Amino acid sequence: MLTSAMDVRKDLVDRLRPHGQEHLVAFWDCLDESQRRWLAAEIRGVDLALVTRLYRDPGRPDAMRDLADRASSPPAIRLGDRQKPFPPEAARRRGEEALRAGKVGAILVAGGQGTRLGFEHPKGMFPIGPVSNKSLFQLHVEKLLAAARRHGVRIPLYLMTSPATHDETVEYFAAHRRFGLPEDDLRVFCQGTMPAVDAATGRILLSAR
Repeated sequence: MLTSAMDVRKDLVDRLRPHGQEHLVAFWDCLDESQRRWLAAEIRGVDLALVTRLYRDPGRPDAMRDLADRASSPPAIRLGDRQKPFPPEAARRRGEEALRAGKVGAILVAGGQGTRLGFEHPKGMFPIGPVSNKSLFQLHVEKLLAAARRHGVRIPLYLMTSPATHDETVEYFAAHRRFGLPEDDLRVFCQGTMPAVDAATGRILLSAR
């Protein structure tokens, strides 16, 4: 059991040294106790061996497969052969058939923040409705519920967040009772992340918390 800040720092350095990332604890002595706990958790959450391997050989055939194997997102689905254009009417008919059969779900990629909109929250919470003031999240859910009613089915929503937006997004949907979406039809999951590295050295970049 680690009993002091120095013990924790030594443990972190032992993890970092084989990968040349000791600089991540360079400002350890400038941090308070809560900041040290946060930094230690961040470092321990990084697969340093994978970062090193991907930096040294980014073109390796199985490099991206390493990332895919670690991801929790659903597998990609091929919608059709691009060499053979699919008539829009046939596509709509096929889609409606799948809807009526209960074979359709929706996925919403919602990991971004609204900083470029001057909005310091998840982008999906932005009140975009010019009259209603409804948020992007609410509008998407209401469209989904309308399609479900039209076809007499339930359409599950898979909502992907990021570490920066996850907690606030979950709280937002809970506070608004998922805008009428049944609890069993909403699945919120957080995307995996990898640290940014310096292109010249492969060293993980630091940022202010």
